[in-house]
Amino acid sequence: MSYRGKVILLGNAGVGKTSLLARYVDGIFSDIYKQTVGANFLIKEIELNQIIDKLSINSQLKEDIKKKGFNLYFWDIGGQTDKLFVTEYYFLQAVGAMVVFNVDKRETFDDIDFWISKMKELSGDIPFILVGNKIDLEDKREVNTEEIEAVAEKYGVKYFETSAKLNESVDAAFEELSVQILNNIKA
Repeated sequence: MSYRGKVILLGNAGVGKTSLLARYVDGIFSDIYKQTVGANFLIKEIELNQIIDKLSINSQLKEDIKKKGFNLYFWDIGGQTDKLFVTEYYFLQAVGAMVVFNVDKRETFDDIDFWISKMKELSGDIPFILVGNKIDLEDKREVNTEEIEAVAEKYGVKYFETSAKLNESVDAAFEELSVQILNNIKA
């Protein structure tokens, strides 16, 4: 049986969680916006050859993971905060999270603390990364990098700027989160 775990993607509605996930799992992007109601669910087997050497776990566990494989079950949580009580169940037993905002919409950045506190309340102290999406809209940018890096430092997490549309840094963000999740596995 392979190692596996649930990863949640959090953030306001419209930040591109579904697009990031579709780009990473299926290699596709759609300009048509369909709001996620509840949660969307996708599975991806992680290509371990790319990340196994980055792991800081013991060598026996590394070999076991290589032999058995590693599947992540991604849950794209709807970003409607007024309907969050319906989706709180999806936070339970998560092993990692990606907190996403738009670099071109200040209010999505301002809500990061809400999403992180909700994640910690319902999922515990799990590895997570911060993702500023839609860097293809640089000319409309409302959040500067220094502000974002200060928040990332406050939480002690890594920050990635991505574009699901242009496929910029999407794999790198998911790969880093996978490394953090694997490093958090207890033998």
